Amino acid sequence: MVLPSDRNRNRKRDRVPSPFGKGGLLDDLFQDLEDSFFRTNSLGRFGNTDIYEKDGKLHYRIELPGLTKDQISIRAKDNQLIVSGEVERDENKEDVNYISRGRRYGRFKQSFGLPEEVEDPDRLKAKFQNGVLHIQAELSESLTEEKAVDIEIE
Repeated sequence: MVLPSDRNRNRKRDRVPSPFGKGGLLDDLFQDLEDSFFRTNSLGRFGNTDIYEKDGKLHYRIELPGLTKDQISIRAKDNQLIVSGEVERDENKEDVNYISRGRRYGRFKQSFGLPEEVEDPDRLKAKFQNGVLHIQAELSESLTEEKAVDIEIE
């Protein structure tokens, strides 16, 4: 009887997929859980968003590539800024044989908190250019300046 060498045994073991390695079963499971937990809509993760303060205004910059301004709705309600819309499937491609379809279709919706320092939600301004939605809100006071009060000791 001939026993396989350690080197051959290691090669066989290396060919067996590990559930813990990159691309393993657990990696796939956690990726699916992360996708379903963080997914905000059927379009996958909502557009990348930056929120910052500059010149007395609060700015929201949201990437929405491939959309038009007519596909986007913006509302302010109950101290929330709500951005939503819908991307419709292009069904007019009868003579096309797709090799791959990676674009997503459907409704999307994302809410952002409006801090109490926003002066008047009715005066929000929005601009959509080159696939980026930019929303501005006037602030009554800075969100980032440190607010400190000296307290006298008795």
